[in-house]
Amino acid sequence: MIERIGLGWQFGVSSGWGTYGVNLAVQLARKGVTPGIFLIAPKPMVTEAQAALLGPALAEYPRWNALLQQGEATLDFPFLHALSDKLRVPPETAGLKGYPDIGVVFFESAIIPPANLADAQRFALIVTGSSWNADVLRRHGFERVVNCPQGVDLALFNPGPREGHFKGRFAIFSGGKLEYRKGQDLVVAAFKRFHASHPDALLVTAWHNPWPESARTITLSPHITGAPGVNGAGHTDVAGWLKANGLPDGSFFDVGQLPNVTIPSLLREVDLAVFPNRCEGGTNLVAMECMATGVPVVLSRNTGHLDLIGPETCYSLDLQIPMGEVTGRAELEGWGESSIDELVARMTEAYDDRAQAVLRGRAGADFMKTWDWSTQTDRLLAALAQVC
Repeated sequence: MIERIGLGWQFGVSSGWGTYGVNLAVQLARKGVTPGIFLIAPKPMVTEAQAALLGPALAEYPRWNALLQQGEATLDFPFLHALSDKLRVPPETAGLKGYPDIGVVFFESAIIPPANLADAQRFALIVTGSSWNADVLRRHGFERVVNCPQGVDLALFNPGPREGHFKGRFAIFSGGKLEYRKGQDLVVAAFKRFHASHPDALLVTAWHNPWPESARTITLSPHITGAPGVNGAGHTDVAGWLKANGLPDGSFFDVGQLPNVTIPSLLREVDLAVFPNRCEGGTNLVAMECMATGVPVVLSRNTGHLDLIGPETCYSLDLQIPMGEVTGRAELEGWGESSIDELVARMTEAYDDRAQAVLRGRAGADFMKTWDWSTQTDRLLAALAQVC
């Protein structure tokens, strides 16, 4: 039995990797496997219960971080390296050698340079966050792959009663860090058109992005003007940007950055969630959380979203312009450009038939019951047992 697993990314940071690390560490601890924490955020985003459960692992952090600072060390337990886009091994953990080395990846580029593939030969196994990632690796000739998507915290994200915060409005949620890849420009363009004929519609946004360079990629879109600036409080000025792009006052509500534990109560207030993302290396945790909460979702039929789309579990955006072919950029193979017309049509469908939308939301929640963190961690441990 595996007794300890090292985690090679920053624990408790406010990001997808941070959420992944905290939930994985919690589940490992519950299953009798000690998580080795090598990097930690200055103020880790964990609950008191999580911190108490992980007390022994957190107490060992100085020991493991000291090894990390040495630059090179050989470990006697499996170590999970957080690989970045194009299968790059991060320099921070490159000198750590696990027993064995395991790669974990959520990449967005369909092209992996030969040098990176050569470096990846050190890994006994690469764990991917989506079937699309696994397929790309196999097309590049790397066969030691297992697809094991992230989980969702069903104790937090589950259907529940509304409090009526958006009473009288048809609230459409859009979440995820603001960037071109996530497709918020398509949301703005579609919602502006939808709101013109449905003035009771309300766009609820959670688009906080702490990386300005990533946020500026939204200017690649022909559908919007500019990128959000920074308001007086030092936060991304989503509201000002939406107004500058033609959305009238009262048609939107930006929630800014919220702790993960407060999001379920927000999601229970909305009628629909839309994700016309151009690419997802993983399975889009925000979309998964919406589905688990019973919110009917609209998903673009591409990349990581393909693992979530079922006949009745969601609305899908089926018209996908293949961005790799259209742009001639091989690294965008698999990416899809959704139709604004189709997104407006899905919004209208959910608005006109609320009963059917509720049924889709329930089906999505039922589907996500098999995606809880405990089950996904069991899948990961079973895969690691084959190589450890």
